[in-house]
Amino acid sequence: MSDMEIYVDNLAAMQIHNMNKYIEFTRAKLQEKGTSTTDHYMKTLEAATIKEDDYFANLLGSDIAGIAKDIKEAHKKDSNTGNDTTEVDEIEEAFEQIQKTDNATQAQMIMYSKMFKINFTKMEPYEFKTFTEILQRYSDAFKVPKGNGRGKRK
Repeated sequence: MSDMEIYVDNLAAMQIHNMNKYIEFTRAKLQEKGTSTTDHYMKTLEAATIKEDDYFANLLGSDIAGIAKDIKEAHKKDSNTGNDTTEVDEIEEAFEQIQKTDNATQAQMIMYSKMFKINFTKMEPYEFKTFTEILQRYSDAFKVPKGNGRGKRK
C-alpha cells in the first residue's frame, strides 16, 4: 500500500524527473564536447534514464497501474501532492527569462515575481511603485548598503 501512496502523491516521480533531467543535461554537455552518441558512456547514460510509467508498472503490477493513474489524476490538486513542475524546472525557466531581458531592472522584476509569486504585469504602476517602496523601507534584504565600499576608517 505504501508503494501505491508514493505513486499517487507523485513524490518519487518528481525525483525520477529530476534525475532524468540531470542525465539529459550530462549527455548534452558530453555531446557539446564532441562525444559520439555511440560512445559507451553515452549509451550508459541513455540506459540510466528511468521511464516513470515502466518503473511504477513493475513496482505495482500492471493490474493495478490503471487504478493508480486514475487516483493520481483525481488527487492532482491536493495540497499534499507533488507538482508536475519541479523546482529545477522553475529555476531553469527563471534563468531563461532573465537571459532574455533587455536590462537589469527587468531581470530584477522577474526575480521578485518568482520569489513572491506575484505577476507584476497585472499591477498598476502606482501599486508596483508602492510595493517597491515598502520593500526598500522595511525589508533588510532590499536596503542599499551604507558606505562607499572602501572599508572601515582607521
